[in-house]
Amino acid sequence: MTAPAAPRWIPRAALLLACAWPLALHGAVLLGAPQWVPRLTAGALIAAAMLWALAARRVRAALGALGIALLITWVALAAPGLLFYAPPIVINAGLAAVFAASLRRPREPVIARFARMEHPVLPPELYLYTRRLTAVWAALFAAMAGVALALALRGSLEAWSTFTNVVSYLLVAALFAGEHAYRRKRFRHYRHAGLRELLRNVRGAGLFARR
Repeated sequence: MTAPAAPRWIPRAALLLACAWPLALHGAVLLGAPQWVPRLTAGALIAAAMLWALAARRVRAALGALGIALLITWVALAAPGLLFYAPPIVINAGLAAVFAASLRRPREPVIARFARMEHPVLPPELYLYTRRLTAVWAALFAAMAGVALALALRGSLEAWSTFTNVVSYLLVAALFAGEHAYRRKRFRHYRHAGLRELLRNVRGAGLFARR
């Protein structure tokens, strides 16, 4: 029997959380309350784990979310510094690794998975384009992880927060929207999903599934 679909409010709540978290972190830094950064990060990670468990609707997911919540709570109390600088470095480095690893044959590039939702049989020119675009995304995530690490080691707290909580998200949005506009012009003879449909494809593509 197929599991019932997750309530529609869950992805909306996840999107709201993803937008509110970096803004809250940056606000805490600008307001002179950096001690709130680990607490806000812990709360956001626990909320994300709970949303994942609610979406999965399985006992194993609920137990996993509970374990994650307990671990994050312990880290927040015992080593709050890990929740201060580490998340943007680890997240961006992890995404870079996922995108780069998908370029190793016979794996399928991450962007090709998204493209197959529109074109189940990818023409050679589109497949080559998805490989190159996957490499671009991997490079961007790796660069953002490197800059976040450099600012954590050498930069001011304000510079680190501005880059990790504001600039990095703008870079991702700029590449996402800019590439979409370029692709519609470069490959105008193919059908292209709108930005809303494209976001749904990204959400449903199974980014971390092994292929």
